[in-house]
Amino acid sequence: MPYRRLPTTDKARAKVLNTALELATKRDVNKIAFSEETLLELKQVKTVFESTLQIYKTDLKRQLEKSKNYKASMIKAALYISHFIKVLYMAVEREEIKEDSLKFYELDSFAGKIPSLNKEEELLKWGAKIIEGEQKRIHKGGNPVYSPSIALVKIKLEEFKEIAVYMQNMRRVTNISFERMKKNRVATNKFICNLWNEIEENIKSDNAKHKRQIALDYGIVYIFRRNEKKKLTANDLQTDLLFDFN
Repeated sequence: MPYRRLPTTDKARAKVLNTALELATKRDVNKIAFSEETLLELKQVKTVFESTLQIYKTDLKRQLEKSKNYKASMIKAALYISHFIKVLYMAVEREEIKEDSLKFYELDSFAGKIPSLNKEEELLKWGAKIIEGEQKRIHKGGNPVYSPSIALVKIKLEEFKEIAVYMQNMRRVTNISFERMKKNRVATNKFICNLWNEIEENIKSDNAKHKRQIALDYGIVYIFRRNEKKKLTANDLQTDLLFDFN
């Protein structure tokens, strides 16, 4: 015998809810295979499901759109920081800046290499170290590094920090709506299961195939197993419209 399969995607859940509601609106309430109370619950479940899904989609879309700016700002900030460090190293190599001045930036142990700036926390950490180090060195009487200046580095780092904070908040908002959507999916599938049970119980037919055909109109999904489908005759395939199988 084929078995029922609950929806596994949001699109499928919406389709099941819409199919049952559309059929109910076309028929007299006394002629549908579920109660008026279930119909009211169906409308409520559908409204909550759609609104919860829309909120999640909106939050996710906003996060994805902002992530483009986040990545671009991160690349720009990393570029300015790395260029500043390179110019600093070249000034040391030309003996315009004393080598021990690298201690101000905590770069004295890097042997002329650029620290990793691939992650947000690395970029923020080294950006702060470079800015603070340059200020300390200048305070001790050193000449400022230019092209880029520390002022430009600071501007690009502040721009990145601003968008990074926004992204942290946006991720938190999206995670909240995602968790809410996960719970709603479970609740919606539970309702659909109960709805289908009620529909099957109320369909008056002694013919299993005919009963499934009526249930299909309500949006119930039946699945033929592979071995079951192989046993179907050509006539069965023409009269039984349940072609899904796994």
